[in-house]
This record gives sequence, C-alpha cells and structure tokens, in this order.
Amino acid sequence: MSAKIDRLTASTLNRFSGVRLDRLVDYREDASWQKQQLKNQNTRLVPLWRSRCLVEKTADQNYEAVYVHPSELQQYNVIREPTLLGKKDDQVYFAVTVNDQQREHLLKHHNNSEFSDLRILAGDMHPLKAGILAYAKALHYWQHRHTFCGTCGAANILHSGGHRMVCSNDECGRQTFPRIDPAIIVLVSHGDACLLGRQARWPINRFSTLAGFVEPGESLEDAVVREIWEEARVRLKTISYRSSQPWPFPAAAMAGFIAEAESRDCEIGDNELEAIRWFSSKELPQLLAKGEIYMPNRVSIAFQLVSEWYLGQTGDDLRQLIREMQPSGPGRHNKNTC
Repeated sequence: MSAKIDRLTASTLNRFSGVRLDRLVDYREDASWQKQQLKNQNTRLVPLWRSRCLVEKTADQNYEAVYVHPSELQQYNVIREPTLLGKKDDQVYFAVTVNDQQREHLLKHHNNSEFSDLRILAGDMHPLKAGILAYAKALHYWQHRHTFCGTCGAANILHSGGHRMVCSNDECGRQTFPRIDPAIIVLVSHGDACLLGRQARWPINRFSTLAGFVEPGESLEDAVVREIWEEARVRLKTISYRSSQPWPFPAAAMAGFIAEAESRDCEIGDNELEAIRWFSSKELPQLLAKGEIYMPNRVSIAFQLVSEWYLGQTGDDLRQLIREMQPSGPGRHNKNTC
C-alpha cells in the first residue's frame, strides 16, 4: 500500500470497516416507523443465535450472509425487539436474537445454512455483508451483557431502536449506551526487520503484531509506548497512526500503528507472550513458504499492518505471495489465510 494513501481509504482495507450504511439515527426514536418497516417487503433481519451469525456456503467454498424477512419469524415470540441497524440502497436492516426453536426453523428453511463464528468466516465473505454482521454482532453482545441495570439490578428495557437501555425501575432510570473497548495494535520495525510475537494459545508457529487495551488516563500513543515496553522491552523512537478496525470479538475498536524501535534489543516482558522475534523482509516469505511461520488472521488489521510494512520494504504484495503458496480448489485455505 502506498505511503501516500489517505487514512480513510486505508481503513476500508480492514475487514468490517468502510461499511457505508445509513444508520438512520433520526428514526431510532420512531417506534411506529420501525414497526412499519418490519412489514416492508424490502426489510431484512440479521439473525443471531448465541453470538453466531446465519451464513450459507457457496459453490466456490466462500460464505454468504443469510438475511431473512420478518414474516419468517412472526409465528414465534421474540427474545428482544429487533434492533435497527440502518439502510443500504432500498433495504432496511434489523438485527434479531433468535432462540433454539427459531434457529431450527431457519436452518430447515435455508439450505446449506449454519450459525457460525464470524471471526472464522469473515475473510470468505463480501466485505459489506461481513461489516453488517459485525455491526449486528456488536450490538447483540452489548444487549446480552446489559440485561440488568448495573446500579440497582432491575431489568433494562431497550429503547432507541435497540441502541439505548433504560432501567425499568422508575426510581433509578439509569440509561446505558453501547460500549466499545479501545485497543492499540502495532507493527514495530527497525531497519529491514519487523518484530512479531506469539501467544501460547495460538496455533503453532502463528506470529502477529503486538497489541493491548488502552488503560484509563492514557492516550492511544501512550498505550503504544507502554504495551511495547511491557510485552517486549522495546523502546520506541517514532510511532505513526495507520488505520482502525471495528473488532466485535467481543467489543473492541482497534487503532493500528507502525512504530520504529530504537534498537533490536528485546525480551519477553510479561506473561502474555511465549515468544518474540525480529523477522527481516528477506526471510519472511521464505519462512512462510516453508510453513515455519504463519501470518495473523487475514481479517484482522494485524495482517494489513504486516502487509503494508512488507510492501514498503520490498514493493511486493504479501497477500499475493501467500495466495500463490496455497493450493487451488475446495479446501484451499491454509494457515496463512485463515
């Protein structure tokens, strides 16, 4: 990716980003309008079951989001009122939480469909549809985690088309709004090498950029400096913001940076990583080809940061190199693309 690319364009390269959905903020308080839209033939529901999204496998082994018309679920009692997501072209989207009975009904009436983990499948989906599912999943998680008031314990009631909760206790009346957890993710470089680490719970030989949550009282830049020191004992000379990504697993917003280290001195600093290592731009494709290292999940901003750094070092597209390493046909996805 060119160093001259603007940040807005850069962010659209990250999965779940760049979804130009009209979120219909002006209609969130209009319950009658929403009820009318649920009768509209163009309206579609995004079903969620236990934080999983309804998808179907296509002939080319990719995945397609499955949206349903409200009439498909009208015979069942809803767990929560549908949540207004927004509008794209002439279609209005709502998210809806389904129970086990509704799940079985939908699977029966949609061939080759399943409720699956979006994190695993997003790389094999159309970016817009993956983004809509991520938006729905994030709101679903927030609603599920805030069923009861955090002040008095009474039940919360959904308002504003599912974007606000109000305590049912009139003496309390606390309002709750969707929350996200800010996090930073960093590609650290020095000369022709980048620093990657791995956690013990990851697949063997999987390495990725370093990351962590922003703590209270910190700027994003402060968090970058702290996290890199805590995890790798590396001092930074400069840092540069690149782009961001919504990450609904469960509720983060990732701010991506590229940083330059003062030196290549490093050591494991805390208990989060089991290994850290500098990789030169020359050896990286060789190790990938041998299967001695695997890249971050390609739907994550981590992969984009590594790709941007590699392009700047070599002029080559890391995505294309990896694509050429993988076999063709069904089952083509190796560990470097999952």
